[in-house]
Amino acid sequence: MKKITVLLTLTVLASFALPGRFGSPQAPRGTRLQFGPALAWAASPQAPQEQAKSPQWKSREEYDAFQAMSNEKDLHKKITLADAFLQKYADTDFKDLVYVVMMQTYAQLNDAPKAMDAARKALQANPDKLEALTYLSYAFPFVFKATDPDAVTQLSQAENDAKHGLDVLQKLQKPAQVTDEQFNQYVKSQRAVFNGLIGFVALQRKDYAAAVTSLKAAVEDNPSDAYAFYRLGVAYVSSEPRDYDNGVWNLARSSSLAKASNNPAQSDIDKYLKQVYISYHGNDEGLAGIVTQAAASPTPPGGFKVEPMKIPEKTGNPNIDNFNQLATPLKLGGERAQKVWDSLKGQQLGLGGFVDSVEKGTDANTYLVHIDVLDQSKAAEGVYDIEIKDSTQPNAKNLSKGDPVRFQGTIDSYTATPSFVLTLVGTINPEDVPDQPKAAPKAKPKAKPRATTRRTPRR
Repeated sequence: MKKITVLLTLTVLASFALPGRFGSPQAPRGTRLQFGPALAWAASPQAPQEQAKSPQWKSREEYDAFQAMSNEKDLHKKITLADAFLQKYADTDFKDLVYVVMMQTYAQLNDAPKAMDAARKALQANPDKLEALTYLSYAFPFVFKATDPDAVTQLSQAENDAKHGLDVLQKLQKPAQVTDEQFNQYVKSQRAVFNGLIGFVALQRKDYAAAVTSLKAAVEDNPSDAYAFYRLGVAYVSSEPRDYDNGVWNLARSSSLAKASNNPAQSDIDKYLKQVYISYHGNDEGLAGIVTQAAASPTPPGGFKVEPMKIPEKTGNPNIDNFNQLATPLKLGGERAQKVWDSLKGQQLGLGGFVDSVEKGTDANTYLVHIDVLDQSKAAEGVYDIEIKDSTQPNAKNLSKGDPVRFQGTIDSYTATPSFVLTLVGTINPEDVPDQPKAAPKAKPKAKPRATTRRTPRR
C-alpha cells in the first residue's frame, strides 16, 4: 500500500487555561492564565505527499480519523476521538501529535493535571516534542506545591524539561515559508518560558543569584510577562545583599502589567510590592509614581534608587522604640545588618504588643503567636512584627486578635521581605494567657413583630 506522509505543524501553544494558586511569593494567585496568539508555520495534516524519512500515514482511514479528531469542535468529543484513534492505530507515527491535541484540549477544558499528563505522554513518544516541553514548563509554577512529599523530585524534573526545551529550540531550523521576524519572535517566546521555569526552580531552591540570571533572560525575551517580573523582583529582594532598587522596580513592572491585562493576581502582587516597599522605605510615598514609570519601561532609568527609611524618631513608647532600634538596621540590609544580627542572635528580648493572630505550628504542641508592636502593623491586615514560637503554653490558642500581651524569648531568626518579622523562641507572660477561649458574643434576640390592628378605612 502506498504510504501517505505529511508536513508536521510547528506552532506556538495558544489559549491554554489552567487553575492558578497563591501558595508562596513565587506564585501569585490567578484564576486563569492564557498563552498569546497562535502562530502557525505549516498546515495541519491535510494533503498527502511523499517525503522520505518522515512520519507517515499507513492508510487513508488513519488519516481521515486524525482529521476528524483534529477538526472536532466539541472538546469532550475531541478527547473521545483521540482516545479511540490511539486504540485503533496503536502503531501510528503521529502518536506524539495526538497527545499534543489532547494536551491542548484538556488545557482548554481547564484540566491542568490531565493536560500535563498528555504532555508527558507526548514526550514519551517523542522526547523532543517542543509543544509538550513548552506547556509543561509554562504550567509547572502554577501547580507546584512546595509541601508535596516529592517536591524536590518535581523541581529536578521541571528543570530538566526546561533545559531540554532550550536545547531543542537551539537546534530548530527555520521553515522556508516563515519570515526571519516570525521565527525570531517564536524562538524568543519559547525561550522566555524555559528560562522563566529555570528561574522559578532556582527561586524555590533559594538560589537567588541563579534565579536572577534566568529570570532576567526571560523578561528580556518577553517584556510583557507579569509573572516573570514578579519572580525576578522576589529574587532581587531575597538576595544577600538585598537589592531593593531592582527588586521594587521589577515588582512595580509586574503590578503595572497585571493591571493592564486585568490579571486576577494583581491584588496579591500589589500587596507584596507594598509590603516590600514600606518595609524598606518606611511608608508608601512615591510608590505610585514608580509603578507608573515601570509601566512604560521594563528596565529602570539610570540612577534609579529607592530611598531607605529614615531612622525612626523616639516615640516615648519603650516597646516601639526598642523594637525600632534593633529592627531598623536589619530592614536596611548590607554589612551593618549582618553585624547587628551577629550581635542579636541568641540574645534575650522582652517587649509588649497586641496579638495579631495565633496558628498551630508544624511541630507537635507548638503555637505561633503573631504580635503587632508598631501602629502600622496593627492597622494592616495580616502584617505583624514578632512571631513567638511557643511550645510550653497550650492555652496560647485561647489568645484573640487585639489582646494586649507581654512576651519574652530568645532571638532566633528574622525575615526582611515582604515585611520585617522577628522570630523568638519563647512564651507569653502567663498572666496574659487566658485559661479559656473567649465566649462568642451572644446574638441579640430578634425583635418580635408588632401586632397590627386592622382598621376600617374611612369612606
